[in-house]
Amino acid sequence: MENNLTQLLDIPNVKVVGLTIIEGIICFHIELNNSEIECPHCHSLIAGLHQTRQILIRDLSVFGKPTYLKVPRRRYYCRKCQRYSTERLEWLDWRRQHTQRYEAHIFDRIKGANIETVSQQEGISFDEVEGIFKHRAKSQIQSEWTPTKRISIDEIAQHKGHKDFKTVVSDLDQGKLIEVINGHNQEIITQTLMEQPLDIRKIVEEVSIDMWGGFASIIPQIFPNAVIVTDRFHVVKPLLNELKIIVNQVGIRGRNNLKLILTNKQDLNQQELAELEQLLQKSNRLRTAYNYKEEFRRIYEDSQTVEEGREEFTKWLQKAANIYGKVIETIRNHLDTICNYFLNRTTSGIMEGINNKIKQIKRQAYGFTNFENFRLRLLACFID
Repeated sequence: MENNLTQLLDIPNVKVVGLTIIEGIICFHIELNNSEIECPHCHSLIAGLHQTRQILIRDLSVFGKPTYLKVPRRRYYCRKCQRYSTERLEWLDWRRQHTQRYEAHIFDRIKGANIETVSQQEGISFDEVEGIFKHRAKSQIQSEWTPTKRISIDEIAQHKGHKDFKTVVSDLDQGKLIEVINGHNQEIITQTLMEQPLDIRKIVEEVSIDMWGGFASIIPQIFPNAVIVTDRFHVVKPLLNELKIIVNQVGIRGRNNLKLILTNKQDLNQQELAELEQLLQKSNRLRTAYNYKEEFRRIYEDSQTVEEGREEFTKWLQKAANIYGKVIETIRNHLDTICNYFLNRTTSGIMEGINNKIKQIKRQAYGFTNFENFRLRLLACFID
């Protein structure tokens, strides 16, 4: 029986010598197979056991029941260097009250749930769950980036409806978040990003941003070899917002009707195209605005070089000025960085996937009330 329990526990160099179950809580009593350890100071083998005391350590649940290990904590005395040492176990950090595999389990659970839920389901306190997560996250999140050629810098709000904007930095090559900055002013962004080694920052060849002027002005200092690319999504978004206003002004209502007008024409089926045509017949102004929207999209799709893109966008700006008045000047002011899109055709689809995951995490992360916990939560969920 004890041999079967040892196999069930599946911890190296450990033998189960007893089992107790009290009020639905399982406790394995274990012995350690080794009789000597290597002295961490002089590296000689020592067998001089000085003291043993039993401690309770939380482990992975067995058959859905909370499970603990009664572990002998052994302290040895080395006669060679005359120093005391507590035995180190590869599956347990003596400074912690849980096995490493249990803390890994909690860490993974937090990626998809909030602290309160995990606390209730695991039967441990809110503070204990939060402590495990922070300890594990800080040990796994690297302060130095993996070298990457393309990054994106964007902003999000930590709390919905509040203007507490944070800056997020993403690795476009790996499709993952790599930094979250507490604010979106130039000074804090520059200070945080300059903490990365210069060799890492020199590797970056492309930085994708929105049309907020603050990002563009600091990038040359931080990433000296990078070109700035205004993200396609952030260029198209204000154009679509103006189109929405026109749709409303000509008296078209309904979410489905708006969706038909905003969706790329090539993505509509025959029935939807027929419904779209009926809507466009209601207003020449709307039809013209719609056609310009589609032409703008085709420039992105069809242009092969920066020069070709610039020429086509310039023509579009001249034609569309009488329809898209407000957005025209904004696009014209950022035309150089908009056209840098055609260098590598970095798609907004990469960032859309990252941003959707961030939104999902934010909905789940209401157990985190301060920025550092929020930052750790976001970064941890992008760890492979």
